Amino acid sequence: MKRSLASQLFQAALVLLGTLLCGFAIQLELFSGAGVDPLTMFEEGAGRALGTATGNVTLAVNCAMLVLALLFNRKKIWVGTVITALLLGPAINVSAWMFQSLGLQPPATWPGKLLMCLAGVLLCGASIAIYMLPDYGVGAMEAVMIFLAEKLHLPYGPVRIAMDCTWGVLGFFLGGTLGAGTIIGAFGIGASMDFCYRRLSKALEGKIPTGR
Repeated sequence: MKRSLASQLFQAALVLLGTLLCGFAIQLELFSGAGVDPLTMFEEGAGRALGTATGNVTLAVNCAMLVLALLFNRKKIWVGTVITALLLGPAINVSAWMFQSLGLQPPATWPGKLLMCLAGVLLCGASIAIYMLPDYGVGAMEAVMIFLAEKLHLPYGPVRIAMDCTWGVLGFFLGGTLGAGTIIGAFGIGASMDFCYRRLSKALEGKIPTGR
């Protein structure tokens, strides 16, 4: 059954919220100086190699993932997919601009750096779960992840971890920031996403509009 306009706007707003939070979370990792999650390490390294902002590379990667999703998991593609593909990269850039405009400085101590990075990792996983909730078209990266999980008959978390580790190897050779935060991100984002998605889906079942 086709959703009402109000329901669709609510779903789009939820996806947008998750996307903006994810961009902020990724910038927290970058800002911490403790290392970044593997995918961000790849995007940061590629950005340095190309002389462009990390968010711009994120936009390019998401567009590439969108093409793959259209080829292999088109049933998961909808309005929300386009929102995340096109706005996550700019959300990272806007967060970076905001941090700079406010004159914020990275934590001076190592425990502070790790705590900021951990907060970014956990928020990143939770934000992905948020924009998956309304089933309004998952993120392009998640569409590929879901396709692989279904084909391999595995939970989302382990598949996301495997994908992140692959990005991390590529990011290492491109010169992305490697540190303790990379290990935290490699396992933390997938675990946080899986945990939050399961809990939120159960808690909000029937309470928010889902589907197209």
